[in-house]
Amino acid sequence: MNTTKNPIPIKNLFFMLCYAWNILSIKDEILVGLDDYDDAYNVLGRVFSYGIGKLIRSGFHRSYIQRHEELVSLRGKIDIQESLKKLSIQKKKLVCNYDEYSSDDVFNQILNYTIAALLRNSTVDRSIKDALKKQKMFFGEIGEIAPTKEIRKRLHYNRNNITYKLLISIATMLYDNTAISEEDGKETFKDFFREEQMQKVYELFLLNFYAMHLDKSKYKVSAPKFSWKKSSYVDNWDDFEEADYLMPELRTDIVIENKTKNVQLIIDAKYYVSALVKSHHSDAKKFRRDHISQVMTYMINSPYDGEKRGALLYPTVTDVLDGKQNIVPGWVFFKSINLDRDWREITSDLISFVEKAFRDTLAV
Repeated sequence: MNTTKNPIPIKNLFFMLCYAWNILSIKDEILVGLDDYDDAYNVLGRVFSYGIGKLIRSGFHRSYIQRHEELVSLRGKIDIQESLKKLSIQKKKLVCNYDEYSSDDVFNQILNYTIAALLRNSTVDRSIKDALKKQKMFFGEIGEIAPTKEIRKRLHYNRNNITYKLLISIATMLYDNTAISEEDGKETFKDFFREEQMQKVYELFLLNFYAMHLDKSKYKVSAPKFSWKKSSYVDNWDDFEEADYLMPELRTDIVIENKTKNVQLIIDAKYYVSALVKSHHSDAKKFRRDHISQVMTYMINSPYDGEKRGALLYPTVTDVLDGKQNIVPGWVFFKSINLDRDWREITSDLISFVEKAFRDTLAV
């Protein structure tokens, strides 16, 4: 059981994950019994077990797996060199290369590995483990493989295996957050609410929240990648090599365009415990310089031909923010969202923030 207070109630974290992973259509089914858990990883374990149950009922995805084995009968193509090397013919065997249509593919192997990892982890609730033990019996002929970064590069989704995307996302998150104790070698989880972890969840939650709740006839919601604008003040750069490949990516978090007002709002989502930091010269708290610079850079390089506005959107932890500043290249809004309250209030606050940012009159 978690003995420290989570900065976000578990039920609200669950809602955020539902938006981040686009699973709102099944949230009510998973929500039953969720109040029994006060730990983020048990929430993930419950969602994972729910998804595994659905997968078992619908049937595992199968694909053609390349096999390379020594067999007593011919199957596929003979690997003559390997057969001679192993003296297989003397043993009345052949080394064959063949394709087998099997459920023992990398997707199912990752799921089987994750089930085993959850069963080993001492922090996972007993009720979740009991369900996973029963589900693991259906993976008897499937191997196990960890979802390392190298393995993830081999994953390609199509319409036949798209249902695995949620389960693989959870498996990846669990794997990346697993730590092994130096004292007893037991597997435990890192703090789920640390900034690095929650930043990804927070960004995806906000993007999909606005894409779902804002009127599509009035707003366009996206997360585009901008290109750096080139200066028009230099006549001749012949003596210098272009260094585009060295420039960092301008990948935005959330961009909302108001189609009727021809205004673009570029939101930079920042999951920080403290939005403000002390100045070097005094105890007065200020915004982080790199946060302001980042949203300004997006605004300057956006190809949008209308008015551009920026925003920094923080969770309310230590600092309560709600303001705006008119700077070059335009208006920048500062807002913190209190995620420790009723979800309906959070929804209302997020929507009213965007509506306020798009108002015609922005008097200081």
